[in-house]
Amino acid sequence: EHMKLGEINPKACECMRHYFEGNQNLSEGEPSSAITHYNQALSLAEQQHQHSSSSSSSSSSPQQQQHSLPKGSILMKRARAYLLRASNHRNKLRILVTDLADTVPSASTAKILYQTASAHPPTSIPLFHRLAADSKIAQSKFRQIRYRHDMYEFALLHAVRDSLRSTQISPDSAYAHVLAGECLAELRKLKESNEYYRRALEIDSGSKELYEMEGLMAKNRVSEEFMEVARASGFSGDTLRLALDVAA
Repeated sequence: EHMKLGEINPKACECMRHYFEGNQNLSEGEPSSAITHYNQALSLAEQQHQHSSSSSSSSSSPQQQQHSLPKGSILMKRARAYLLRASNHRNKLRILVTDLADTVPSASTAKILYQTASAHPPTSIPLFHRLAADSKIAQSKFRQIRYRHDMYEFALLHAVRDSLRSTQISPDSAYAHVLAGECLAELRKLKESNEYYRRALEIDSGSKELYEMEGLMAKNRVSEEFMEVARASGFSGDTLRLALDVAA
């Protein structure tokens, strides 16, 4: 007001403030804070869009009609934040799986315990109670693993949703399509991922990242073939996804 800039929209300024603060949080490795700011930015952008739509075109100046808040860019950044959140969940998931593997006795250990109980019957009851207690601990840890894996996939679903929406808002953006391909690949939607990589190459055939995207598509094809072999060998969907997500 003191600068007498009457054309500045307060909601637009607030939207961009949240957008840049979200970017700062993302660069500092704080996805949850970044997502909170991007949510606020998108809410303000949507309010601005609804306000612009409700206003008659005759009452809006050409300059006002030409400018809109960057919903596509905000969605892409929020997708990145969700990918980072998913990565954090996966790191914790790997720790839990390693901890569980250390808790569960190996086949050779179980064989020794069985032989010991058979050779010394008085030890069988204490050994049984110990194994029962260890089994409860292992079950608790497995529940933690399932929960963490669900949180990992939940974050990936949000990343995929935002990246796909960004391609609808910015259909000529090669970066939006590359991001969608990356998010889909993380979710093991490998064929769909390659479709978005190919579209990115169609949009920007002279991209310096052409060779890199060709490599990503080849990697997706190899992973898809591996998953088909694993399914044919009897691995269920949940078990296969968990194994791949931990090993990735």
